[in-house]
Amino acid sequence: MRKIICLLFFGFCQIAYSQVKNTDELYKTVEKLDHLIFGEGFNQCNLSHYDSIISSDLEFYHDKGGITDGKEAFIASIKNNICGNPNKVKRELVPGSMKVYPMYNNNNVLYAFIQEGEHDFFEYFNGKWNKGSRARFTVLWLKEDNEWKMKRVFSFDHH
Repeated sequence: MRKIICLLFFGFCQIAYSQVKNTDELYKTVEKLDHLIFGEGFNQCNLSHYDSIISSDLEFYHDKGGITDGKEAFIASIKNNICGNPNKVKRELVPGSMKVYPMYNNNNVLYAFIQEGEHDFFEYFNGKWNKGSRARFTVLWLKEDNEWKMKRVFSFDHH
């Protein structure tokens, strides 16, 4: 029984330390990618870099909007539903909520990472930004041709 408790304890410790620190280079890379997707793309409608950081077979799962399948469909949905909306919407990452979990292959080479966190959404009307919903998200980023690509996205728990 004592061995089982020790194994469980060390297993939980490993899980707690499997995420990278916010000072880690990978974490800083994720911050930059997050800014390109949301700060530049979603908030500023500058989608010019989306082609280089989104996988062609992207799958985006949203608990309110359903599935968006493929890079072209995702870019079109941002253009039409976010950038084309007269009531402008913006997204802000909840401070301190982002976590990054590296994924290594059998040769101990980083091939992917999981980004998770919470974000708030705001809508601009009557001359000011008004808080809308908060949601959780999980993103699988995969290295394709030595570049990070957004591969799978889950956006859920909108409230």
